[in-house]
Amino acid sequence: MIPRLFIPLVCICLPLFLNGCASSAKSDSKDYTIALGTAYPNEAYIAQERVNKYLEHLKPDKKAQIMQNDYLAVESTEVPASEVPGLSGRITGQAGGYTDRGSIMTKFIMVFDTKTGRPVSNEGYIVMDTPAKGRLGVFGGYTAVYIGNGK
Repeated sequence: MIPRLFIPLVCICLPLFLNGCASSAKSDSKDYTIALGTAYPNEAYIAQERVNKYLEHLKPDKKAQIMQNDYLAVESTEVPASEVPGLSGRITGQAGGYTDRGSIMTKFIMVFDTKTGRPVSNEGYIVMDTPAKGRLGVFGGYTAVYIGNGK
């Protein structure tokens, strides 16, 4: 016979446990995007070349692991915050002690579909911070494996 206290306790704790397990896969993923922009042709070309080289040089087991994710995020270029309209005024709390916010370097990230190796759009995402290479991060709503500059 099951004690009376056990059933209500299971009814309360089980949903909390299951909810924690369901969301734990994305709990490390933070949205790194601080601005959005359309890629210049050269930025799109650089990003595409970096993804192509990255995918070509993956060992089969690493490629299988990467393909379990839908998206890759690759750094195309670095851009001073002063070159992104309206950005330097928005990074006050994130400047990390810099007095000249316009000189802070940001990265222009593009997101690629792992199955096709093509960009998901012509948009890129300006970020100040990134996850470690090989880790998940959110860029413009896409949860992607960050591959840095592809090297």
